[in-house]
Amino acid sequence: MKYFIFIAFISICLCSCSQSSHEADDQLEKIPTLTLVDSMQIDRLVVPALLDYSFDSQYFLFFDFQSDELILTDSSGTIIRTANRSGDGPDTYKSSYFTACRFVGNEQIIIETYTGNYLYDLQFDLIESNPSHITIMTRMMGDTQGFLVENDYQFRFGYLESDLDKIRMENRIRMDEYDFLKVSNFRGDVLFSSRVPASVNYIQKPGDYIGYDPIAKIQGDRIALQFMLTPMIYTYSYPELVLKDSLFLDPGPDFKPIQPAPEQENFGIFFEELRGSRYKDFIYSNDFLLTWYLKATPDEEVDALDPRVVGDEKYMSIEKKYKKHVYQIFKGKEKIWEGEWPIKLMTKKDLLYSVNAKPGEDGNEVERDVQTFYFYELK
Repeated sequence: MKYFIFIAFISICLCSCSQSSHEADDQLEKIPTLTLVDSMQIDRLVVPALLDYSFDSQYFLFFDFQSDELILTDSSGTIIRTANRSGDGPDTYKSSYFTACRFVGNEQIIIETYTGNYLYDLQFDLIESNPSHITIMTRMMGDTQGFLVENDYQFRFGYLESDLDKIRMENRIRMDEYDFLKVSNFRGDVLFSSRVPASVNYIQKPGDYIGYDPIAKIQGDRIALQFMLTPMIYTYSYPELVLKDSLFLDPGPDFKPIQPAPEQENFGIFFEELRGSRYKDFIYSNDFLLTWYLKATPDEEVDALDPRVVGDEKYMSIEKKYKKHVYQIFKGKEKIWEGEWPIKLMTKKDLLYSVNAKPGEDGNEVERDVQTFYFYELK
């Protein structure tokens, strides 16, 4: 497939060349292709964020961050209804933003905010609201991947408000001696809990980081967690949260671990994130594991930036230049490929997708009246 790059070594010895050719062929057979399997179009002028889809895959839930509208579509992308439920007023979630938004089964939607959780029907009418017993710990607004809803359980990466004194150390949260991994019922009762693995980056080197919450994927009676700063995937029993296994992702030289931000630097976490690497996502597809991380930025490029300013033109140009996606494919625990693809992939539960661009295309070339989501599998 043209999106994979392979290197063939040519030997003067004919026998050696033949042997190398066979080895290359064997390796080629192991590597799956990124295969387009479906697509949907949504009639919107801006790209909405895919938040979730129902358990029967009949409904998809999006959010337009420009208009603050929740968007419900069918499986073809046809819009069924939209609603703005931000701010104050009847049927709102009493906030200008939310932490996560998920389907509950096929007929309800739960929105998690710092003020509580809000349960809606598919008309976006509020059914009930309740205080959040477990506060989700994240710096990601709108769609943290550390909150999952499945069957009778909810998984959260967070803490009980009553436990705040136990985990706070001066101006920092202690991450090593508290069960941040929690499974609760819908009443908010904690049923199972567990600690962050001791090998995670921010446990080994305590300090202030860009993020602490994991990317989480449920697979039957297992839940896989990827802490974005650490090149590992940890597998727990679900819902019991007993650590069962781990996989070292063995990234290449483009990966540089993020260090804790220097004290006294207001924007230190952003510059350390720019300097280092973090994992973006992962997904299981047809017995393969696909994951990817962002390349590091040379120290001299980061050091040349103004440490008092984040997001200016120079900062963004450096980010665009260096923070490229590096993809990895695993079969079982064997890494069978690592490299770059000319595509920006995203996931939502079991879906692997891109927006407005297939491999090799530029999704920003023209303005669009509709937004296209392309779905893929590894085959």
